[in-house]
Amino acid sequence: MSRTSKGVIAIASFILVIILVVLFAIYSTHHVAIPEGTVGQTAGNLNNLGLFCESDGVVYFSNSYDDGTLYSMTPMQTDIKKLYNLEASYINAAGGYVCFHGKSIGQSSGLGSVVAKPGLYMLKPKRAKLKALTSDASQSLILVGNDIFFQRYNQTTGPALSKVSLKNYEKEDVLDYFINPASYYGGKIYFSGNYDDHHLYTLDVKTNEVTDIWSGDIYNPICDGEYVYFMDVFNNYRLCRYHIPSNTIEVITNDRIDTYNYYNGIIYYQKNSQTAPELKRINADGTHEEVILEGNYTAINITSTYTYFKEFGVDTKTYYTPTFQEINVQEFNAAKNALFTGKK
Repeated sequence: MSRTSKGVIAIASFILVIILVVLFAIYSTHHVAIPEGTVGQTAGNLNNLGLFCESDGVVYFSNSYDDGTLYSMTPMQTDIKKLYNLEASYINAAGGYVCFHGKSIGQSSGLGSVVAKPGLYMLKPKRAKLKALTSDASQSLILVGNDIFFQRYNQTTGPALSKVSLKNYEKEDVLDYFINPASYYGGKIYFSGNYDDHHLYTLDVKTNEVTDIWSGDIYNPICDGEYVYFMDVFNNYRLCRYHIPSNTIEVITNDRIDTYNYYNGIIYYQKNSQTAPELKRINADGTHEEVILEGNYTAINITSTYTYFKEFGVDTKTYYTPTFQEINVQEFNAAKNALFTGKK
């Protein structure tokens, strides 16, 4: 081989190495590309543990019949598959990724059964590839674009609202105290004060600036544009909505409520009563109130097709009813039967 040929090969090899290094750098820092402003879960579901999450025609859910482990299905409850053997909550999904709070199942076996401790995880279902995003104790979270905002606790530094980037996995503390990050709208997280007051605040996700926007006495706010839905702490936890442009309050129901979920103009809520507790459905303007079931229910999670919930104190069963159509409560047998179909 001539000296010239050897030189050409050497130069080509060097260029190839440079290309591979550049591609690796790009892949390692930009392998997740979720459009800015994309939100991974609804506020109402997150306020109810985030056990069901609908994204791009897929519903990801915590299967109560299988220790709460992570599954997927269609909105019509077909093609049910087990994704990972971790108990999942605060499920978020976007861009083909699922992010959630996960913890290992006692005496479990199989795929994903060995995890060091509870924490924040990201899963690519098509590859069954799991990544731990934080080793600190974490809980409530929301995916916004390529960032996850989550509650974090460190024994040294204490509680915080933190952020982790899915592009490079870099973490930073946004606030040095806990807030509930469930409600995101228009570049801001809406939350209620937990310490000196229960006012309505916003957190700008770009600047980290906190603004006190209304001196109400509220809990579990959900912003949907001009309206913020909330539980009115001062008035026996009745359900109301605050109209931001006119600075006025509208009462949706005077029932004392334990929990609620707002979704596209409809609200499901649990009426608190020692003598006649009820799970109810009502329009967002307070019209067409309906009783779904008598008794105490919790973990109300809404998808476009069905609304799911559990009886209070019973974590091993899930029930559902059509979200917008006529009430027809059934047990979630499709999830129970999936344990015996071999779809894992």
